[in-house]
Amino acid sequence: MKSIKGSYFAGKSHLEELGLLSAAVFDSLLERAQRENTTYLEFLNDLLEAELSERQRRNIEVRSKLARLPYRKTLKEFDFTFQPSIDEKLIRELATMAFVYRAENVIFLGRPE
Repeated sequence: MKSIKGSYFAGKSHLEELGLLSAAVFDSLLERAQRENTTYLEFLNDLLEAELSERQRRNIEVRSKLARLPYRKTLKEFDFTFQPSIDEKLIRELATMAFVYRAENVIFLGRPE
């Protein structure tokens, strides 16, 4: 039977060998799991969630660089007062992508007035 210390280093080593980015947050997730007395499945889900989140973040970062956009501007930074004819509530609703799940179409026509 492995010691706790041996299991810790083996687990972290396996994450790194598999190229999983979650190895970097392994310590904090393990501490939180011990503190909150989470189940093994909850700990595994937290670890996988951290992995997926980091991969998505890096994916967006790489794609943004490859797109060679002149600057990055998010919806949070958009000044709706600059274009008062744009319905801010509607745009924020569309940003949730709920229309996709409802299988609805969205069409933008013409220039804002």
